[in-house]
Amino acid sequence: MRCHISKDQAYRARRKALKKLEGSPEYQYTRLWDYAVEIRRTNPGSTVVLGTEDVGGKNKFSKFYVCFAVIKAGFREGCRKIIGVDGCHLKGPHEGIFLTAVGVDPNNSLFPLSYVINLGIKDESRYVFMSDKQKGLIQAFQEVLPDAAHRFCVRHMHNNFKNAGLSGYRLRMPYGELLKHALEVNLRQG
Repeated sequence: MRCHISKDQAYRARRKALKKLEGSPEYQYTRLWDYAVEIRRTNPGSTVVLGTEDVGGKNKFSKFYVCFAVIKAGFREGCRKIIGVDGCHLKGPHEGIFLTAVGVDPNNSLFPLSYVINLGIKDESRYVFMSDKQKGLIQAFQEVLPDAAHRFCVRHMHNNFKNAGLSGYRLRMPYGELLKHALEVNLRQG
């Protein structure tokens, strides 16, 4: 049996097969409501926010936030009171941002706290959570959590100085001394 299938035919067949297996993207978005209900049912105390926008008389998915109750409790019980926020742009047919919040556990490992998917952000001038070189994160936290302390990551600051052409022993020495001193203080405090 001789048969020639072009790349386009293979891609179309794959797309059809995936759609049949997984359903359309619209169907997948409708399942988010079920996911939110299941999270609340199986993990009472969890925070789940599912947002929609009215577009042409239809509800359209715009954002999803989740923080599990057991994770909140774990953070309160055993993690350092430090929260890191990071994000990335989503590409493809559904543009938006994906944000995560993480804590630091006693082993200095990352402890995921929550995540947000927001497809509704069109104006990025209000809050930008993308880069240590942009000031949007500081502004956002000052507005939302005015009493929270903000600290800069020494590693990121060092890399920024290095990228600006300031490197070498004179730059590394003060950071090394600061880190050594901070470690000694932490060890003394237990």
